[in-house]
Amino acid sequence: MDQEKIGVFISTLRKEQGMTQQQLADAIGVSNKTISKWECGKGMPELALIVPLCHILQISINEFLSGEHLLENGYTEKAEVNMMNLLQETENSKKKSRSSLLAFGITVIIFLFVVLYSVITNMGISMNMLFVDMPTLLSMFLVTALFLLGTNLGLPFFDSFRIIFGKKKSVSIKQLFQAKSAINLAKITFLGMGFLESCISFMAIQPMGEGTLLFTGLSICISIALNGILYGLIGFLLLLPIQVRLEIMYMQKQEDSEKKTEDDAE
Repeated sequence: MDQEKIGVFISTLRKEQGMTQQQLADAIGVSNKTISKWECGKGMPELALIVPLCHILQISINEFLSGEHLLENGYTEKAEVNMMNLLQETENSKKKSRSSLLAFGITVIIFLFVVLYSVITNMGISMNMLFVDMPTLLSMFLVTALFLLGTNLGLPFFDSFRIIFGKKKSVSIKQLFQAKSAINLAKITFLGMGFLESCISFMAIQPMGEGTLLFTGLSICISIALNGILYGLIGFLLLLPIQVRLEIMYMQKQEDSEKKTEDDAE
């Protein structure tokens, strides 16, 4: 499929019907930036959007995929079904890529825990110490949730994941701003709580009586105290790419809005 040819075809049909990019975007539930990308040949609509797009532009799927008007006998109905199957396979490939990205993230987390295990083993700590510090994790999640709810950013936090993974098609500048603000707040709060939990744990490591430690073994105490920092860093690193992606989308949305304002002024 010639994406550039299809893009020009979409642009031509849209203008013939007297529609702006924003009007077409609103009609199918995407952003005007997405329409612009399609018309520039830098992307293709998802499978679920092709049928409504063709309906609005008053063309067949065959004509859409060909990037031009066709004679009635140009393509058979069977050919149209085959093309839809081809698009389905393409979309499945995209989903596999997302799964690979998720698997990579999980692998990174496992790697971090393996490194921690190696450090603990070299320090001579018993296998019994290899546990998940649930009280620390729960307190970090609880405080982060309270911060999000207290600033009315709870819903935008969950919306941010829908935006990133394409589950939410039409997104406004305000929604993007709230989503990136929610992720930033969660990232900073989780990391800050991790350091706070570790500081509290370090404060508990103090001599008692004749130099006896509150916990058994200095190395064990230190490893437990570092759990908060470890969890905070993991949460920070997991949320960082999401925040960066939202920042990029937000800036693109602003540029589109400014361009639209300039066009309307002209």
